Amino acid sequence: MAPATHLNSSALAEVVRLRPFRRLWLVFGLSSLGDWLGLLATSSFASAQMGSPAAQGAAFGAVIAVQLLPSLLLGPVAGVLADRFDRRHTMVSVDVARFLLFASIPTAALLSHDHAIVVGWAAAASFTAQAAAMVWNPAKEAAVPNLIPRHRLETANQLTIITTYGITPVLAALAFAGAARLPSLGGTDAAAFALYFDALTFLASAAVVHFGVPEISGRGAPASARTESAGAALRTGWRYLTGTPMLRGLVIGLLGAFAGAGIVVGGARFYSRSLGGGDATFGLLFAALFVGFGAGVLAGPKLSAQVPRRLVFGLSVQLAGLAVVLLSVTVHLAAALAEVVVVGFGAGLAFLCGVTIIGGDVDDAVRGRVFAFVQTAARAMLLLAVASASALAGAGSPHRLILGPYSVRLADSRLLYAVAGLCGVTVGLVALRQMAGADIVSLYRAGRRELERRRVQHRAGSADRRTR
Repeated sequence: MAPATHLNSSALAEVVRLRPFRRLWLVFGLSSLGDWLGLLATSSFASAQMGSPAAQGAAFGAVIAVQLLPSLLLGPVAGVLADRFDRRHTMVSVDVARFLLFASIPTAALLSHDHAIVVGWAAAASFTAQAAAMVWNPAKEAAVPNLIPRHRLETANQLTIITTYGITPVLAALAFAGAARLPSLGGTDAAAFALYFDALTFLASAAVVHFGVPEISGRGAPASARTESAGAALRTGWRYLTGTPMLRGLVIGLLGAFAGAGIVVGGARFYSRSLGGGDATFGLLFAALFVGFGAGVLAGPKLSAQVPRRLVFGLSVQLAGLAVVLLSVTVHLAAALAEVVVVGFGAGLAFLCGVTIIGGDVDDAVRGRVFAFVQTAARAMLLLAVASASALAGAGSPHRLILGPYSVRLADSRLLYAVAGLCGVTVGLVALRQMAGADIVSLYRAGRRELERRRVQHRAGSADRRTR
């Protein structure tokens, strides 16, 4: 397994200088901006069509839920389509469809004054657009390894992950907030303006892919594979995923990492109360998780350079689980925030390692299906963990643990964190054993040798500075 690399300026410059990847990254940024902006604008547009606060809340939540459903229902099938057809044509077709769908939402409000019809069409268009995105994403992920040298694959993945979860959400929020503050635009008009802008990002993405990244073409399945039925193609992808110990361990570990992050988010509102805080504390915990996630993506590979990536993956999942266990017994906000950052760090580093392993080790013919399976399972696990943790954390009253003369108050959220954290540590160990097999001892030895080498370098550097 190739060692991890970190996002330094030379590696970044080398990746960005590759014109096909640079253009695909631009396309991906536009598409991601459109996805985030579409999520904000469509939900707000639907809510603005209603009069009462209750109806507005129901419309907002319904559109959000509808946009999440396609990934749970259609993810694996979308992977089959991404593998079967020419990826450039697939991505262009999807982007043109999304342009038409998002532009049609505010247009429907101009053509009809029936609010129920407008909200219904917004939900239907959002569902269809997100279903189309389920084909676009694995096609893009499967195309990236064909455009760059393998030793720079992790750098490219770092760049795309930071774009998805760091840059474009902020730009989307700023664009939406800016539209809402325009003097000539009210709430409904601002959402409509944002939707038209959102539609244009997909049209621009389609143009760049079609005219600027021809290298993506020719990566569809061979002619013999295209005669395979969709069901057979799904079974082929599933057998490849579950029949390979490396990928089996990868899926186990990623699901464990996303479940841990989801449980932290789902129980955070109730956990913040056990710290003596409220909504502000919840907001800080939520922000700390994403700060840690970004740090794991950016700084994790630098800290783990030269350590086998399989070992880094397994240990990062265990690190996240251990931090969740510590959360269950922490009583001070500052310490809790630091531990949540560690949870996010472990999840972010595990996610980066997982994406890089799939891109580098999975055959091109099935890579789209594997990405689709993994992305669908991860999102489903995240949503299930958030929903379950929120319900369980608020289900009962606090408990008391009697330890001799001491009485300790235990909230349900803390018990949940303790169990989830221990499960996360176990899952990380199982994942590592699956991925490493008989090499697990040699992997640990390689990791210890690297740590010892760094310790010697650090001591030598400190001694050199003292002599100066």
